[in-house]
Amino acid sequence: MSNEAGVAARLPAYEVRTHNTHSTSENRMHSDEVAAAYGFKGALVPGVTVFSHMTQPLVARHGAAWLSRGVAEVAFAKPAYDNDLLCVEGERDADGGYALVCVNEERTELARMTARLRESPPVIDARSALVPAIPCDKQLVAWDLVEVGVPFPALAWRPSRDDNLQWCADVRDELPVYRDGATPLLHPGFILRQANLVLRNRFTLPAWIHTASRIQFDSAAHAGDELEVRAIPEEKWRHKGHEFVRLYVCVARGGQVLSEIMHTAIFQPRKKAGSR
Repeated sequence: MSNEAGVAARLPAYEVRTHNTHSTSENRMHSDEVAAAYGFKGALVPGVTVFSHMTQPLVARHGAAWLSRGVAEVAFAKPAYDNDLLCVEGERDADGGYALVCVNEERTELARMTARLRESPPVIDARSALVPAIPCDKQLVAWDLVEVGVPFPALAWRPSRDDNLQWCADVRDELPVYRDGATPLLHPGFILRQANLVLRNRFTLPAWIHTASRIQFDSAAHAGDELEVRAIPEEKWRHKGHEFVRLYVCVARGGQVLSEIMHTAIFQPRKKAGSR
């Protein structure tokens, strides 16, 4: 490979000083006191914020194409904290996909992501057509209440242009594709966040941790779209004292599925010894 080809295969490194914009969130893992009870040094920056940072080099290179037919799978290994300087690095593989990592100033790997552009029409998961549950009062999350295969109530979502701009400001993403026109493309991190919100729409979760996601964009979503977010628990399990769930989530406009997400979270984390 020539030197020029090697440079083209690498994505430009992207540095961003991250910010915990969710300190008052219902998820108290984004507060210092509660995060400390679970063994962290401070409030966690949301995983969807770190994912947002990791998409910036991809969208900078591929623009609207990645927002309409991109696929990404991200796993979080270590937390990011408020005001951390993060660096996203990535390179293209022989098959045209990308491997990206997010590291902090100490070069600790926080997250790893693979990504590609889908070349063929999507195969839509049949679960996207299942009728959502009737809206009900939220319940405090518990193992027996998380029912595999049982749909959640749907979450209505109509993001405005200002909402999208606020998300971009929160994750410090200045790409013009999210600003152009009256109905710009939605930020992928803003879309992924809805997987958190549809879970929170079903349950009260005092403290929980987003651990991984796979997201596929079947078609582009725009500010001003009237959207519906559906979710169905696919699997739940216990590991090292934590209780996990993986959700199938879809975001649809009318009858058209725009994105599909496999979303994994610890909904009942294990507290560190000695914590109440």
